[in-house]
Amino acid sequence: MSKPELSELRWVLVWAILIVMLASVPYLWGAFITPHGYSFLGLTHNIDDGAVYLSWMRQAADGHVFIRNLFTNEPQPVLQFNVLFLKMGWFAAFTHLPLIAVFHLFRIVLGIALILGIWQFSKLFLDDERQRRLLVPLVGLSAGIGWLIPNVKAMEGSVDVWQPEAITFLSIYLNPLFLAALLLMLGAFYWLELARRQGRIRYAVFAGLALLVLGNVHTYDVLTVACVWTAYLIVLGVVERRFPARAVAYSALAVAIALPSIAYQFHVYHIDPIYRARANTPILSPPIWSFFEGYGLVLIGAIVGAVLLFRNPQSAIRNRLLPVVWAVVGFAIPYAPIAQQRKLVMGLHIPLCILCAYALSRLLSRLPGTLGRTLLVAALVVAAGSNARFMGYDMKLLADRQTVTHYTPYMQEHELAAMRYLRAHAKPSDTIFAPPTFSLFAPALTGRQVYYGHWSETPNYTEKIARWAALTDPNIGYDCWSWLVVDDAKATYYVSEARVTDPPARCVPWLLKPCHSSGPVRVYRVIRTHGTRAGVIRPFLLSSAYESAKGL
Repeated sequence: MSKPELSELRWVLVWAILIVMLASVPYLWGAFITPHGYSFLGLTHNIDDGAVYLSWMRQAADGHVFIRNLFTNEPQPVLQFNVLFLKMGWFAAFTHLPLIAVFHLFRIVLGIALILGIWQFSKLFLDDERQRRLLVPLVGLSAGIGWLIPNVKAMEGSVDVWQPEAITFLSIYLNPLFLAALLLMLGAFYWLELARRQGRIRYAVFAGLALLVLGNVHTYDVLTVACVWTAYLIVLGVVERRFPARAVAYSALAVAIALPSIAYQFHVYHIDPIYRARANTPILSPPIWSFFEGYGLVLIGAIVGAVLLFRNPQSAIRNRLLPVVWAVVGFAIPYAPIAQQRKLVMGLHIPLCILCAYALSRLLSRLPGTLGRTLLVAALVVAAGSNARFMGYDMKLLADRQTVTHYTPYMQEHELAAMRYLRAHAKPSDTIFAPPTFSLFAPALTGRQVYYGHWSETPNYTEKIARWAALTDPNIGYDCWSWLVVDDAKATYYVSEARVTDPPARCVPWLLKPCHSSGPVRVYRVIRTHGTRAGVIRPFLLSSAYESAKGL
């Protein structure tokens, strides 16, 4: 490696570390302000999804290759596996580190790797070192103009203030799964493009292997790669006025290699109703202008970059078409007719930043040095505003012991003691029936299944959490018959966090047996009974449950 190349690599690496450090500030803040008698769970935003990932890691750390959905006790005809979380769980088992520490270690390492990967990918399209140096802080820090728009609403307004998948920095802030998927997407595009340009079959094989893993780790991103690459081949055929036979052949080889993991996911989807219900959970895209606002100045720069690009000779244009096609198709894919539409926006930020960096380099080269640097810094500050707002809001909620999804980011030591008891005494086939936050984290902290726990992982979640609400509401009779809901849930353990939810004393001998107590948290073993009038009381319970659920 030459000295200029080494110097550029050091530049990229320093920026990558800086970006990941900035993205880690809310976690350090959450740990710093942890109240006495509590433990910080290590998650700040969408912690319900984080709890799912930790439950997968827990099972892998316990020696399971195939993963069960521990957020339900309903039968599961087929089990899945996820290569990323297997590695994370095995790493936790080998190092004896806490799961959340491994989660963040992988987030940090993958975040740095992603910035390096974007830089390497950009070499295919940005010949000038100055352009690539501009790209790194731009892709690592920028977002849209959502922070300038008052009263932005989630699911409707500018996506940069509420949808982490849309922005590279927010993906680094929150989720190693997003980072692994982005790296695999980049790898697939990178090696497919090298195969097209250099005509080497090994690059098509590498691309196929990347897609094979992507199909397992984050399946629906394969759809993004497929749509973008297909459109790219069509555009190439039009530009070159010939059918790109060699590129199509290499693409077919990559698809053949990737097919097993995709086929397996379809197999699971068709035979497992729980997995199918989760995959069909509606996550629809907002209006298109929400995406336009979510990329703001970066989108404007990308448009300028694309216009400047097409002023080059045709030979230069041909080798820079991929980011243009990705940017255009990337806005259309989130409106594909599937349930989880808006998640398909992931990765779009990268080609937009590549094109924007190209435009900025052309613009800055025409300005005096001081003015150019001043404008660049100002543009970065404006473009980074939404990321600062996003993290600032999370940090404010942490100070109030809350998160965006209304779960607390802290857990009492009494609750953790109950978790340790259940991990030591509950069997894998046992079911825990507990309050919402306890149920959310029980799969990760105990490795045992719960009756309900997650809004999309648990089938009929609304009905099931309503039953818990009915049980704990003193206005719904609150007598021995009410406790039949615990039996109806086929629960093995019932967890109570407040005295008001303790079972009436006359019920204990025949329904619940106390087995652990730590402060206000109590764990009961459910004793099965016979001859009860469950069929009589259940309609009343369900009706009451739905009424109670209206306030949740």
